[in-house]
Amino acid sequence: MFKYIIIFVMSLVVYSAAFAANVFEYPSTPDNIIEKLPEFNSISCKFTQEKVFPKNTLKSGGNFHFIKEKGVIFETQYPVKTTTSYTSTHNKQINDIITGIANKDYTFINKNFNLYYVNENGIWTVALKPKEKSPAAQQLDNIMITGNKYINRININPLNGSKTTINFYCD
Repeated sequence: MFKYIIIFVMSLVVYSAAFAANVFEYPSTPDNIIEKLPEFNSISCKFTQEKVFPKNTLKSGGNFHFIKEKGVIFETQYPVKTTTSYTSTHNKQINDIITGIANKDYTFINKNFNLYYVNENGIWTVALKPKEKSPAAQQLDNIMITGNKYINRININPLNGSKTTINFYCD
């Protein structure tokens, strides 16, 4: 019996990973995504980040603050204390993506990215793939944002082979 439970659990894990990886098979529109995502409000929580490069991996973490009308602030606590703010025009593109999704304003996103959406058992994934003529197409393969009540994970996949995964721990 235990053997069958293990096989069932492993099947679910493989199915879930395959389903999330296939988000790009589900093109969507801003109107469709807007009606399906929850309302996001300002929040503070913890985050961990892992940047994988071809020859090494950098792990960091700290505090995350989302201010609905402005953007986000990452207060990294380790390995080095720093603060990165995506609330100004200095980081406008990143800020436009984050506040666009949170405020359900897809003007910037729809202009620069093809959108994809899938929901499996209450866990949704929104994926962004740069449009061919978008400036982001020169640097970025895709961004995948996963969540349920809150955004739980963001995967950023540049064209250079590196990968960034940010996990959020909001209660």
